[in-house]
Amino acid sequence: MMHSCADGRTEATKLNVFIKFYGLFWRKDAVDWDRRQLLGQPQGWLGKGNKRSNIDLERIQMNFYRQKGVYILYSDALQPVYAGQAGLTRKNSTGGQSIGDRLYAHSRGVYRNGWSLFSWFGFLETERLPLTCMSDEQRQKPVWTMPTGLPSAPDATLNTLLASFEAILIEGFTPRFNARRGDLPDAVIVDQYEPDAAPAESPPREREARMALLE
Repeated sequence: MMHSCADGRTEATKLNVFIKFYGLFWRKDAVDWDRRQLLGQPQGWLGKGNKRSNIDLERIQMNFYRQKGVYILYSDALQPVYAGQAGLTRKNSTGGQSIGDRLYAHSRGVYRNGWSLFSWFGFLETERLPLTCMSDEQRQKPVWTMPTGLPSAPDATLNTLLASFEAILIEGFTPRFNARRGDLPDAVIVDQYEPDAAPAESPPREREARMALLE
């Protein structure tokens, strides 16, 4: 639920899946790794009455580098080559790595030339305001928090887990026999900021194009 500038924080919404934000088939070469930025624009967050043509898109992007969740790497042929998590706390670590940290390590790692695209699914929430109402600090360094209202009943918890995993599998791996998309009712899809690219396609058309290449 998007609020106006004067509305303050959004009220808690029903948690149908753990995924709160996600990006599909982002380009590795469009990321400024040295500046630790995963810039994107959450769809529907420009604010009422604002048009992309009237906004400085580079300034209005949001940084998702510190999100935590899971991610998938793809080859040039759109074949998944790696899947991983970001945020798992291990022994002698505090808080775990972010999605940006993990992707940065892969971009410098031994398989750095084996992937060119990636999808990510973030489990953390932040204040939901129009981008034009946020300060530069809020956009570049969002405060990420665990969502409230996690299900407590066993059946509700299982339903949430199953819906989340199914959505990640469908959206991230695009199985050709799945006619429908993943069920992500409260999640916000994020369009990658690509300075040298044309305006992004809508998600259904983009997914159809990816599927056609995989056939």
